[in-house]
Amino acid sequence: MYSAAVTLADDDTLEFAISVGQGCALTPQIFYEVVLQSYLFLGFPRMLLAAENLSRIFPLSHNGFRLERISSSEAQQWFEDGVELCKKVYGEKYESLMRKVGSMAPEVFRWMIIEGYGKVLSRPALDMVSRELSIIAFLMMENRKRQLHSHIEGALNIGASVELVQTVINDIGSASGDGHETALELLRGQGN
Repeated sequence: MYSAAVTLADDDTLEFAISVGQGCALTPQIFYEVVLQSYLFLGFPRMLLAAENLSRIFPLSHNGFRLERISSSEAQQWFEDGVELCKKVYGEKYESLMRKVGSMAPEVFRWMIIEGYGKVLSRPALDMVSRELSIIAFLMMENRKRQLHSHIEGALNIGASVELVQTVINDIGSASGDGHETALELLRGQGN
């Protein structure tokens, strides 16, 4: 629900979703991780709006913040973590994904690995099933059929149950407009 609210970029909706999440014992760190990963799917403008809203509700202490260079070991770790996680999410389709995206725009595949799967989605503060369910909500709200297909399949590949994915799809429901029917159709196409 919070991921869907981030997609809408509306303060009242974000605050309502946070209050519901708090009632389900979600921590400020979980909301923060959803905000951080949102830029991969929704862009910086909506991510920054969500971050601003979240910081008003949960002022996170980043007092020691300094801009620092990325070390070569940090970049190497993002690359290794990214390859490993992308392979888990895409399973047997990883190689074809790499060939397809690499043939269109090789930089983009590299960025997907390092930036997306390595730097952002491999962060330990939120488990990967929760991350994939959040991504499903983002993509439902945007009705991004191809990416939604990949991430429904990815959620199942990394251990989400069909019932859990179905619950997320139903919870977001008609708030996602045509994205709801798209997600249901794609889940049914998974042999369920």
